[in-house]
Amino acid sequence: MTKYIFVALMMVFILVGCGGGKSTPVTLVSITVTPVNKSIAVGTTTQFAALGTYSDNTIQVLTASVTWNSSNTGIATISNSQGTEGLATAVAAGSITITATSGSISGSTALTSATVASISVTPANSTSIVGTNQKFSATGVLSDNATQDLTGLVTWNSSNTAAATITASGIATAVAAGSSTISATFAGITGSTSLNSATVASIAVTPVNPTIAAGTTQQFSAQGTLSNSVIQDVTSLVTWNSSNTTVATISSGGLSSSSSIGSTTISASYAGVSGTTTLTVQGPASITVEPANPSAVVGSTLQFTATGTFADGSVHDLTTLVAWTSSSGGVATISNVSGSQGLATAVAAGSTTISATLGVSGSTVLTVKALKSIAIAPLNPTMGLGSTLQLTATGTFTDGSTQDITASVSWASQNTGVATISNVSGSKGVVTAKALGSTTITATFGAISVSTALAVTQSNRAYVVNSGSNSLSVIDTTSNTVVATVSVGVAPQGVAANAASNLVYVTNSGSNSLSVIDTTSNTVVATVPVGVAPQGIAVNPAANQAYVVNSGSSSVSVIDTVSNTVDATVSVGVAPLGIAMNSASNQAYVVNSGSNSISVIDTTSNTVVATVSVGLDPQRVAVNPAANLAYVTNDGSNSLSVINTTSNTVVAVVSVGLGPQGVAVIPASNSAYVTNSGNNSVSVIDTTSNTVVATVSVGLSPQGIAVNPASNLVYVANSGSNSLSVIDANNNTDVATVSVGNGPNDVSVVP
Repeated sequence: MTKYIFVALMMVFILVGCGGGKSTPVTLVSITVTPVNKSIAVGTTTQFAALGTYSDNTIQVLTASVTWNSSNTGIATISNSQGTEGLATAVAAGSITITATSGSISGSTALTSATVASISVTPANSTSIVGTNQKFSATGVLSDNATQDLTGLVTWNSSNTAAATITASGIATAVAAGSSTISATFAGITGSTSLNSATVASIAVTPVNPTIAAGTTQQFSAQGTLSNSVIQDVTSLVTWNSSNTTVATISSGGLSSSSSIGSTTISASYAGVSGTTTLTVQGPASITVEPANPSAVVGSTLQFTATGTFADGSVHDLTTLVAWTSSSGGVATISNVSGSQGLATAVAAGSTTISATLGVSGSTVLTVKALKSIAIAPLNPTMGLGSTLQLTATGTFTDGSTQDITASVSWASQNTGVATISNVSGSKGVVTAKALGSTTITATFGAISVSTALAVTQSNRAYVVNSGSNSLSVIDTTSNTVVATVSVGVAPQGVAANAASNLVYVTNSGSNSLSVIDTTSNTVVATVPVGVAPQGIAVNPAANQAYVVNSGSSSVSVIDTVSNTVDATVSVGVAPLGIAMNSASNQAYVVNSGSNSISVIDTTSNTVVATVSVGLDPQRVAVNPAANLAYVTNDGSNSLSVINTTSNTVVAVVSVGLGPQGVAVIPASNSAYVTNSGNNSVSVIDTTSNTVVATVSVGLSPQGIAVNPASNLVYVANSGSNSLSVIDANNNTDVATVSVGNGPNDVSVVP
């Protein structure tokens, strides 16, 4: 047993020695003592510091933790007492070594204790004005030629306290005209200098008789000639005064600020002596009032400015100096109150002349318009949860003109729990989505108001239908995680989202039905019977319609999404699969896999208005309304047909991978993305040249595909891998894979 205990202890020691996998401990390498080679006078002190350098090259202050030592305490001592560690006191003349020690590491420096050989007092031979103070300093020259500040250690003295006194800290006060010797004594050594106390005989103010522009400043200075003929700057000592403060004021430092045209006497006084000069304030040659010929809305305010141009060509802001007038106070008033000078208030429709006068006048015409109506844009917007949206307000006036009044109206949200809207300057009209739901946004100016509905919808979601699991996977696209799984009908095939109404629609091929899911609760809220073996689906939010392709019925069911009932059934080609909506042209494009064609449906009349032949076994379709183009995948031809939707003709055929299935477009980057189920890839197509520019490997048997233009991400449903691939469209790389249900067939994205 003892043997095993010994072995166990050895293992512990080995682990401890190895640091348990931790890094090597940091150790103290050296100590530096500062100041280096210091000299001080006998009877004075100096503070030493100890700096430790460690094995990781860091430096720490060790003054309070080291042990201090003097090599000869008869020459100088050094303290180890708490609060005064490292404080050395010179006892007698000589040199010693000061050492700081921590463990086995030491550092040292020399300290010389010297006698004071002489003392220098500064300033030398100075003059002070009676009633003022002068700070003196004492510097000791030591026996080793080193110097030391002794100001706080010497004894100060004035030989003539009737002329000047001096404090223990070296501050002398000139009491009366006369001379005094100021001396500093330490350890029997004295240094001295003379101080002459003088009165002010006269004061000269400069510049002499200056002229400045109204609204500008002038710095004055005062020079005093003393009773001993010495000249000193007394700008900060004198009391400054302006005889006419309506023309110009002057600060305690001699800075004069002009406010109106005229002249004033500037005086500087000290101890009954004064000096003066005349300041002339000149008016402008002309005044410009801005903004020029503006318009304003009844009830609003407008800030005017007045700029003066002077004879010397200089330009100055005179807004707060001029006298403001309005020729018609019934149309608009204008303020002369301090803090709001030049602020006009529009009272009634009409015109008035706004004038600014300071010697000369300048003017402009203000036209006041009455507001007739307000329009908010965008109208009836939808926004994602947590996002912001800028609304604008445009006013139409009685004269037929329009103007952006976003910053002038008062904004309100009927339900601030759903969305708030800012009335803060700089962000007026910015809506912040707080919770799912709807609210009414109102813009009000005076008695005129206008409102619009605003919906906050679920955002940052991808919805994947799992044909083998009879479910819908709900994915948070910010974290690429499944946040909910919703049971739907048998063998779901297609999915489409209506972000504005917080609804998702899923076609159930095995149940001949459409599941309607509320995305706020992720629950099925309705099931709508449709045709046989429904496949693809597209929604038209503006028309409250959904279009379901019935592969087994060769038809399209048109569903009223308000009542969740079938409004119409449109016959199309054989075995239709995919569908895409072009709401701008009120057309739907249906892929007929059994007829190798596309049926074009006019959604206003729900009739087929054209049939376009494409490749073999077409699967799905995507539309780019801005370019008037539709893209169709042909599984049997391994190709993509490009259709001009204006003429409904095929204008290009692009070869892609094996068994193309899904297609999606990003108009902003002129790109189309095609899933190839036969070689587990996505073809990236440049839609300007209709050429494949990249191929991205994804999961097994990719089917449906969707894009998020806001984030430039592409989402691919991999039926054979039970996963969703996320592609970064910026560099066409697979950046994430999300596990979903069995046999995912289609995906829809809400940005």
